[in-house]
Amino acid sequence: MSEIHLPAVPLVGRGPELRELEDALARAMSAREPQLVTLIGSPGIGKTRLLDELLVRLRERERRTRVYRAQARANAPAHGLVQRVLRQRFRIPENTPVAEAKQRLRDEVTAVIGNDRVDEFLFFLGAYLDLDFEDSPFTKALEDDPRELRRVSQAVLRRAIELDGQDHPIVIAFDDLHHAQDDALELVEYLAGSLRDTSVLILVAARPELLARRVDWAKGSTRMELAPLTSDDAASLLLKLLEPAGDVPNELVDTAVDVAAGSPYLLEQMVRTYFDAGVLRVGEAGAWEVDLDRLDDAQLPLTVEQAISARISSLAPAERELLERASTMGGVFWLGALVALSRIEAKAPELWGGHESVVAHYEDMLASLAERDYVLPMPDSTVPGEPEFAFKHNLEREMLHRLTNRTQMRRYHRVVAEWLDLKLPTRGEEQLEMLAHHYEEGGLEQRAALLYLDAGDRARARYANHKAAEDFEQGLELLGEGETRRRLDALHGYGDVLQLAGRNEEALTAFREMLECAFRLDLKAKGGVAHNRIGRLYRSIGHLDEAMRHLGTGQALFVASDDHRGVASSIDDIGKVHWLRGSYETAERFFSRSLDLRRELGDRRSIALSLNNLGVVHQDSGRFEQARRAFEEALYLRQEIGDRPGIAQTLNNLGTIHQDDGDHARAAELFREALEVARQVGDRMRQAVVLTNLGESQYRLERPEDAIATLKEAEDISSTLGDRILEGEILRGLAKAHYLVNDFVTARDYIGRSIALFEQARGKAFLGVAFRTLGEITAAAGWGGDDHARAREAFRRSISIFEELGNQIELSQSLETYAKFLESADDRTDPVVAHEAMQLRGRADDIRSRLRESESYELPPLEGESTQPGVEPRH
Repeated sequence: MSEIHLPAVPLVGRGPELRELEDALARAMSAREPQLVTLIGSPGIGKTRLLDELLVRLRERERRTRVYRAQARANAPAHGLVQRVLRQRFRIPENTPVAEAKQRLRDEVTAVIGNDRVDEFLFFLGAYLDLDFEDSPFTKALEDDPRELRRVSQAVLRRAIELDGQDHPIVIAFDDLHHAQDDALELVEYLAGSLRDTSVLILVAARPELLARRVDWAKGSTRMELAPLTSDDAASLLLKLLEPAGDVPNELVDTAVDVAAGSPYLLEQMVRTYFDAGVLRVGEAGAWEVDLDRLDDAQLPLTVEQAISARISSLAPAERELLERASTMGGVFWLGALVALSRIEAKAPELWGGHESVVAHYEDMLASLAERDYVLPMPDSTVPGEPEFAFKHNLEREMLHRLTNRTQMRRYHRVVAEWLDLKLPTRGEEQLEMLAHHYEEGGLEQRAALLYLDAGDRARARYANHKAAEDFEQGLELLGEGETRRRLDALHGYGDVLQLAGRNEEALTAFREMLECAFRLDLKAKGGVAHNRIGRLYRSIGHLDEAMRHLGTGQALFVASDDHRGVASSIDDIGKVHWLRGSYETAERFFSRSLDLRRELGDRRSIALSLNNLGVVHQDSGRFEQARRAFEEALYLRQEIGDRPGIAQTLNNLGTIHQDDGDHARAAELFREALEVARQVGDRMRQAVVLTNLGESQYRLERPEDAIATLKEAEDISSTLGDRILEGEILRGLAKAHYLVNDFVTARDYIGRSIALFEQARGKAFLGVAFRTLGEITAAAGWGGDDHARAREAFRRSISIFEELGNQIELSQSLETYAKFLESADDRTDPVVAHEAMQLRGRADDIRSRLRESESYELPPLEGESTQPGVEPRH
């Protein structure tokens, strides 16, 4: 294609879409109601051009509006998008020295939020920027709860944006979001759904692939699907592109409009094709001239792909080779790396000098390519001191990459990897993954493996579980022999993030592989960790016998390796199994032993955890005074070490003690204290749970209006959390609260919505409990007839689910609840109904009896040869 430089033209045919975007910003500004608008369109349809126009207008007209923009890159870390936005906001360019970057972030954050809680904001915001800040007591208290830490991390980001948007409207634009990782998409959806009372507009541009991946993308927000330009608009755009030609024959315009089919990108390439075919040429005075006789012989591109192919074919051989090498690096590339690639076959001269002409030649070539809209020079560079460029059209880069010789590409990747390895002294997650990718593609798998595992550790540290799992999987697959310690650590981390992501079978496989490796090398402490992780996993899915076997074995291994901290943790975990079985006396004994050990070790945070567990057991056993004392001591310790999430949890637990004891006034006071702390730390989940409990106490205090307002607030918060399981649980709690005050219509509405969410999330265990609650609500309404039949069906579905899952605890609960319903039903005197109730209760009793019989595990001494029958630790 011709090297002709096309004139800059105004936006054509997108007036309604542009006005809709401006209206969205106006709504965000006037009502302080954040907006999300998603632009969906096929390649070349003009998504980026529309965003360009809006952002230029905002910078010219709305001087108070702050505009930040980031482009998603294929296979880039999820937080890369947020990182680029935060770098723009806090004026921290790539490669800013770490000390300077940290001080600037501190200054900027202090200006936004004031001095209160700056350290906590810096800890979480710094993680998005790959800047490490010291733990505070608050952040240390969350170390053992990755889900909670991730939620708080998101909440801090949300709150920072909310505060920043108080005085100045903010527009955040994300390009090419179809390339983004799932974690990044979840974060954008979370921000869009949870931002409140601030002037923020989030714009997303993506191909239709985004909706194929996320069918319910940003439900309730604005979605604009960019259609092809109309024939009139396409003709208008073409005439503006052909302005240097003056009056243009209609046939020339009609042909281009028909072929381009409304694609702005294809219209531009049609003009270049006209020059290549001689239909257009530059006259002596610089004006364009038309030779219509050549139109019939012109090879016109019929698709965007054909246009791209023709555009690549028009490159000079040296230009194409340069861009093929650049495409190996991805969407962005560096001049220095191109120089290194040019010397793959070169031998070093005896004296290195006079070779800078290569750099000058490449600079001239890149300037020419930029003028012809192939590449763009970037204002900042991710590699210190190296000029950075980006491809103007990602579709062109993709085709260049596909056309590059595979063998040659492997060599390119290896050179790029080595060049980047030496040019990136400090590496965040994105740089680690980029290096790993190039080493892998270059055939150096061991080096790639270690870098992927480092990236997985980084992703895990910021609780990006899906991305961490991908990195660990790639690293472990490539990791060779001789890296046993790294493999053990990686398997531990891989299993943890898989379990947090709900991929339990895969997590179990990772922990078993960790166990095999530890066993082969007689590493008892590592084996104890592996068994503990397996036991916790089984406990979380209700397989309590298996959980007990592994937790007991893990404890034996910790004893054998003299790991007292591991022993205390194992005993605590075993106590939780007994608590789940309803064996409160046994659970109390284990929690007490764990508490004694932790007191000896002096770990106040662990001591508080054991006290809290003891308090729960006392409460469930009906010993409210002992529960209160345990919770109050846990509260004292958590206040002393600044564990604010723990403080909120314990205050809530103390509230439920008074609630169970009938002192609803004191319970409400404690719930309000817990709510205030939960709000301070931005823990919206805890807020919703506490609000639900507070609402129930208000009902019991005969303040129905206050209760309704409180429960409605809980519902509003739960709808913004983006966690269907969590929202379903809160809705189920609301249903129970309304059920307790005989508001069965509202209760049934809430439980219906809860069930729908659990079905969408495929959370079977939660669904089983929800069906049991539906049965209770329907039965309590006492309407008989169809409702009686519906209650039966709900109980039966609950029982069926727990039978399928093998969750004996919940199964026994559902059997007993169904039996109680039948025993109080109108037809309870019917012999068939009475017999069914008796069978159900008998099954429930049998299950409980079997569970108690399986409790043969006894507390072992801290030193000894065996801690469980059949387990003989080797010394």
